Amino acid sequence: MPIARLSLKPRALRGLWAIVLGAVLLIIGGCETLGFYSQAVVGQVGVLHKRQPVAKVLAELEAEIDLNAERRALLSGLTASQQILAFAENELGMDVGKRYRTYVELSKPHIVWNVFAAPELDLAPRTWCYPVAGCAPYRGYFDESRAERYARKLVDQGLDVYVGGVAAYSTLGWFEDPLLSSFIGWPEANLAELLLHELAHGQVWVKGDVEFNEAFATFVGRRGATLWINQRQGTTGVEAYLERRAQWRSMTDLLLATRGALQEVYDADPLSDETKRGEKVAVIDRARACYLANRDALGSGRFDGVIAEVNNAYLVSLATYQDNVPAFAALHADAGGEWTPFYAAVQELARLESDVRGERLLALREEHVTHAGDDERADQVQCEPLLGHGFNAEAAGAEHDDIRGGRHR
Repeated sequence: MPIARLSLKPRALRGLWAIVLGAVLLIIGGCETLGFYSQAVVGQVGVLHKRQPVAKVLAELEAEIDLNAERRALLSGLTASQQILAFAENELGMDVGKRYRTYVELSKPHIVWNVFAAPELDLAPRTWCYPVAGCAPYRGYFDESRAERYARKLVDQGLDVYVGGVAAYSTLGWFEDPLLSSFIGWPEANLAELLLHELAHGQVWVKGDVEFNEAFATFVGRRGATLWINQRQGTTGVEAYLERRAQWRSMTDLLLATRGALQEVYDADPLSDETKRGEKVAVIDRARACYLANRDALGSGRFDGVIAEVNNAYLVSLATYQDNVPAFAALHADAGGEWTPFYAAVQELARLESDVRGERLLALREEHVTHAGDDERADQVQCEPLLGHGFNAEAAGAEHDDIRGGRHR
């Protein structure tokens, strides 16, 4: 959660924590809510306290005589990150400022764990609202055990719950975001996509409109990463990157077809809740059987963890992100592929009332489909229908960070 535009020194940390926590107390009430914001403040301050200048870390690495594999990977990742930032400024016209000029070594695989929740027999996400950032369909924790503890409370309330580790997040320019050990070792294409995605959040942000924000940032991240890889590795590198993207698109087609089938079950008024529970299990079982039958085409095991976790909460986490990515592709094309007029057009969209903005995005999506078609090149998965749904749904894209980081192969 963004707190203040301050440059922190170690002896000022305690005072900052007290000031921020005091401000939070003026905004909220309740022990549980206070505990959530307290951990957010402590977590954010802790990250900022550990920052080291990238230039300093690079100098230390370059001075080492015999780097082990881990240190070589860190040297490579830090070097690439600074080149990506220069690319963002010079080629994409982004305002980078001092973001990602520092580095933090974490003692954990993720920086934040997000908790998603949905009713047992409904696909409407539970939402939480925050000062400055607005409302979102997830609750983030810097400590995994706190996230799991909160998730268990939601389960006890009868909700479906999904907890996902997050490698990075944006403070929307309130702080100078650091590079983190949770993602610095990712494959270069994925690193570029992540950094450009997070930088885009600082470029345009609409309070409370998660779908708009994530679709915009996802388009910038993917298009920018494609251009970056083309410069670095040529068409071979681009093809490999797009192939991995297409595999995820095929997987999300399956997941979204599953979501559609479940929605039909939940909307069937004559059915009792007991019958709906049985049908829910049957739909998810058919989706898993479909995945296993097409495992080679669906990433050859990269998504085993995803299919094992499927429930309403995971499916609404997919729904949260990027249905409107094609709309931003159309807007970029309308700007002649130029970034500065594209950002200006996005800002105009951001200033519209929510319902008008939604209508404009829908028109842009239809424009993109008409003129560009499906540019994700996803293979069609052939399975028995999930209650009549085929596998041609529009891809969402809430790709698990373990997948983006190359850990699922």
